[in-house]
Amino acid sequence: MFGRRTKKAIKAAHPFPQGPARDPLEAIPMVAEGVRTEVGENGATVLVSATPVPMRYARLLGRFLGRERIARVILDENGTFFWQQIDGIRTLRQISDGVRIRMNRPEVESRKAVITFTKDLMRRNLVVLKLR
Repeated sequence: MFGRRTKKAIKAAHPFPQGPARDPLEAIPMVAEGVRTEVGENGATVLVSATPVPMRYARLLGRFLGRERIARVILDENGTFFWQQIDGIRTLRQISDGVRIRMNRPEVESRKAVITFTKDLMRRNLVVLKLR
């Protein structure tokens, strides 16, 4: 009665059927809503994104004052090439092949670079992925 309770075995329940993992390079990158492209100094590509101020009260005041948080990302030559490849049709694999040819890099290195850069753009809400 006052002894230790024994733990019941927890059964691993999977809400989704386990199938083969999707290939991340089959996703199609698309420009996120509200992102625009500008040409900066020296011809550099600048990505501009306006988002509402995130804090509770600041967001309320931001609506009345028309305040938004403007984020600017300046792309280098390789980033500009990647950005130009995003058209809503090409997959990350096709973009990776283009990067590999342009930069004359091994296939594994170009794939890692494309995935890393895509993750970075997704964290900044500049790109969204459409799964096939």
